Amino acid sequence: LYFKIKRILKGSFAMDQQVSQMFNQDRLIQHLGAHLVSYNHNYAKIELKVTEQHLQGHQTCNGAVIFALADAAFAIACNTGEHPAVGQHCGIHYLKPGLLGDTLTAVAEHKASSGRSGIYDIQVMNQHNQIVAEFRGTSRLIIK
Repeated sequence: LYFKIKRILKGSFAMDQQVSQMFNQDRLIQHLGAHLVSYNHNYAKIELKVTEQHLQGHQTCNGAVIFALADAAFAIACNTGEHPAVGQHCGIHYLKPGLLGDTLTAVAEHKASSGRSGIYDIQVMNQHNQIVAEFRGTSRLIIK
């Protein structure tokens, strides 16, 4: 049991280092002011408070900011496994505007895998649990 726990903790520590480095080196998401709330294997949750710098001409959150938030959660979720992964394809549907002062939360969850490809659904919600956007990404594992 001791060795099993030690192996699990060692794997967890490696994942912590990998995720922390990846998130902290994402200059765009750092510039936007997002925060990594939690993550686990094939899962990530990232938050962003909408400020004036995030607004577009209609005074709502720029779609590119919402996309970047969802994409960052996707990137973390698909890089919590044994091998690194990159985004292969993605799409987003905007359902509701993000407003000044909103706290947007992107939650990424793994849905399916086949070979080196994985599918992740990312839901972006506001602080009222209203869906702002739905993002779906396909990842590709990098195996050397």
